[in-house]
Amino acid sequence: MDWQSVFPSHTLITNAKNHSIVESFGESPSDYQQLSQQNILSTDIRGYIQLSGPDSAKFLQGQVSCDMNLMKRGQTINGAHLTPKGRVIFLFSAHQNQDDNILLETHHSVVELAIASFKKYSVFFKTEITDVSDQFDSLMISGPNSHELIRQITACHIKQCGSSLFLLTVGTDSTIQQLDSSSADLTPAGQGYSDLMRLRSGNADVTIDTSDEFIVQMINLDAQNYINFKKGCYTGQEIVARAHYRGTVKRRMHLIRLDTPITPPVGASLMDRNGKVIGTIAAVAQASESAVEVLAVLPDKYLDTLEVTFDQTGFLRATHLPLPYEILEP
Repeated sequence: MDWQSVFPSHTLITNAKNHSIVESFGESPSDYQQLSQQNILSTDIRGYIQLSGPDSAKFLQGQVSCDMNLMKRGQTINGAHLTPKGRVIFLFSAHQNQDDNILLETHHSVVELAIASFKKYSVFFKTEITDVSDQFDSLMISGPNSHELIRQITACHIKQCGSSLFLLTVGTDSTIQQLDSSSADLTPAGQGYSDLMRLRSGNADVTIDTSDEFIVQMINLDAQNYINFKKGCYTGQEIVARAHYRGTVKRRMHLIRLDTPITPPVGASLMDRNGKVIGTIAAVAQASESAVEVLAVLPDKYLDTLEVTFDQTGFLRATHLPLPYEILEP
């Protein structure tokens, strides 16, 4: 995607390791609070997996946590693919395209892993599983007029992530033309801003670094409609159901602001002043020049912890923030 041609007056800053990721259009974390009041188009690199063939939905029904029988064209259904021990391999949002293929949108780092995991189970089904990430561009639209602005873009699919936050999937052959006609009404921002918006929506992507780390309740997937407890069996279902119906979930994901300019890595441990590991960072994003926000999995008994460290070089003030959804206990 040639973002420079869409916003020629801005200076793009790309990721040093992956130049397809636009980190910013010149904005910095100090601008994020002001940007939150504007209509923003932010880059948001994603991966896409396509399942085609007559058995695709049947195959997925036995492999994922959502009920694929409820999927309707034009609608999104969220789900997770799990290990037999109930740990999340990857998350996805699924929709059916105009050719009746099923498209799964997921974190770009897990596409290869996800396809390999699916193919272990798909040998007896008539389904073809392919990486089609190069056929689509993904972007976020956020801000007070986001509902009206997304109508100006003819997207392959639109997923609502919050009250004024939308993820758009657009075919690469039409992305620039689509954005050229609407970019005047939008301020551009990079992946850093998208990461913060997704985190504040209470969603922690499962990446290549956190795959096979969490059961679904640890990262609040049951509160975000990723799990259907009424569907039949699927890989990992027994573990998920046991935790749900027996109330055995001892750790949950919480939103915390840390007063530090240093961004900890996903998967890092949080420790208290006694050196005890009290949690694991599932997602992180810079919120300002002097603070980061994290989604951390930790027991409720540590919600009163006001100082933590992740690198043992010093202790940081931890402020616990509300999530945008309610965690329902059985």
